[in-house]
Amino acid sequence: MPTISGKALISETTEKVIRRAAVIASATILVKLYDVPLNDLKVLGMDLPPQLFDVALLVLVAYHIYALLINWIGDLAAFRLWFKESSVWSDFGSNMKLDKSFLQGAIPLMLRLHHMEKGLAWPENLAAMDEETKRDLRDFKTNVELYTARLDYAGTRFSALNWFGRYYVWVQSFIFPMALLAWATYLLLKFGTFELPHRL
Repeated sequence: MPTISGKALISETTEKVIRRAAVIASATILVKLYDVPLNDLKVLGMDLPPQLFDVALLVLVAYHIYALLINWIGDLAAFRLWFKESSVWSDFGSNMKLDKSFLQGAIPLMLRLHHMEKGLAWPENLAAMDEETKRDLRDFKTNVELYTARLDYAGTRFSALNWFGRYYVWVQSFIFPMALLAWATYLLLKFGTFELPHRL
């Protein structure tokens, strides 16, 4: 099951529904396309009428359409929420979230520089600054360069993931299984035999 930044695109429940739906729809399509004779269908030594097979398949197909729709809508909402948050994580081995917390360490440095400027104690050049401020400035510059590189990489990656995610959520997990189920329903309704039970 594909994941983006550790989050599954489609839930395990939906994946299971998709697999079961694909098996049931494929079996139904093949039975109806090849006109498999069901007159000799026996279960536990008992003869079963072919109408029972068609009714059972129609109920199973209808249930899987409903289950897929409900589960998929929940996954679609989660997918859209994930992209709204834009929580892309860095792949530079640090597993660091690319957000404003990445630059939080610069706040004390900015406050110190602001106080130096307000107190008119601004040094003539970098060499005249105290060691702690020089070190913090070098660290801050390195962090900004890393942050910029990570954002550039994340932007490219995010765009690719966005297309893949949309394909997987919309086509692979919805359109494809729904098309199979719709085709199975069409074949059942066109070529199936449906009779009311004799006891009704």
